[in-house]
Amino acid sequence: MVSNNKRIILHADLNSFFATAEQQTNLKLRGRPVGVVKAKGRTCIIAASYEAKKYGVTTGSRVNDAQKLCPQIVLVPADFAKYEVMSLRFIKICADYSPLCEVFSLDECFVDVTETEKFWGNAFNIALEIKDRLRREVGEWMTCSVGISHNRLLAKLGSNQIKLDGLFWITEDNLFKVLDKCKLTDVCGLGYRLCSRLAKLGIDNFPALRACTLSFLYDNFGPFWSYHLFNLARGVDNTPVLAYTNLEQAKSVGRTYTTHKVLNSRQDVYKIARNLAEEAAFKARTMALAGHYVGFCLRTAARSWSGPKDDEKVKSWYGHRTLKNYISSGKELFDICKIISDNWVFNKIIFCGVTLGMLTKKDFLPIPLFEEARRQNKLVEKVDEVNNKYGDYTLFPAQLLGMPIIRPEVTGYFGDKKFRLQNFLRS
Repeated sequence: MVSNNKRIILHADLNSFFATAEQQTNLKLRGRPVGVVKAKGRTCIIAASYEAKKYGVTTGSRVNDAQKLCPQIVLVPADFAKYEVMSLRFIKICADYSPLCEVFSLDECFVDVTETEKFWGNAFNIALEIKDRLRREVGEWMTCSVGISHNRLLAKLGSNQIKLDGLFWITEDNLFKVLDKCKLTDVCGLGYRLCSRLAKLGIDNFPALRACTLSFLYDNFGPFWSYHLFNLARGVDNTPVLAYTNLEQAKSVGRTYTTHKVLNSRQDVYKIARNLAEEAAFKARTMALAGHYVGFCLRTAARSWSGPKDDEKVKSWYGHRTLKNYISSGKELFDICKIISDNWVFNKIIFCGVTLGMLTKKDFLPIPLFEEARRQNKLVEKVDEVNNKYGDYTLFPAQLLGMPIIRPEVTGYFGDKKFRLQNFLRS
């Protein structure tokens, strides 16, 4: 068993992935400031190229603000199918260097090379080879930053030290020098709320956090977060790198969508809900899962809090049902959403979310007794066969006629569709 401080872990992070992918496939965009939006007419930048970042444009910037900061910015609608292909190629490259390759997100991988680095000489050679293969096998414009260290926390921190196309090794010798230059929020595991609580106690950097005793942290943050913060301040992280083949079974699947315009019609909202229900249910079926928890949420343009109530203060609606039977079809999921929202007010809606939870393997469920239920299951299977062969929504419910189909997005896609990731890496 290798001790934690003897591990060698790489964190490979694609640089400005969506924007760089657009520059890779469109030569005219190279060297120009690019902002990727989910679709034409959307108001939020979901990725900015390095040229745009120089002007202060960041992920999450509003389009109007981005255009003020950088009038020459080129706005490009996202192409999630393209990003998925590129991401899978990148992941496969990383997985070639160790069976312990964990897909952290579509543009990030942890690779534990403790037992495999000897085949390439050392971890430094592996990092350089990943960079070289990325350019050769994915695209000459594609780059990634790689962090190397003895745990996941520091490897990820290392990949953020030098952008663009960086390579940084955090060792026992430079550990505190690197940590003490970082903001608390630079470290994975320290979110905004936790940092706000620390700031109220006068703790806004790692030297100050490291000066806190464990008993002080315990009194203010409880048994879990006290030890977590104590370890983070010292760069301690014993979390293993999990092989993609050992990913946990999904507990829920879902899909959310923010609309292009305000919706005031129950019919229009239900069309979107049906679309989202189809995607969520498809995710469950392709993992051979079914669920018996249904959640449905709507939100207005204003800041929200929980509902529903029939008064003007209500800004969001949320409801759920726990069913006696398990479901996995889009129609069944949508029908429950309609029951949940029967008495809701459909006014100024801009957000919709559908969830199917409490999932279990279909192999554990009884075979339907009634012929009609078996016929419906067979019909859904055939629709899936067509869509898997010819593309998402080749066949779709008639209720979606006359509206732009909301298609699956690569963001968060792999967690729901780990079967695709596993099959790809095994091929």
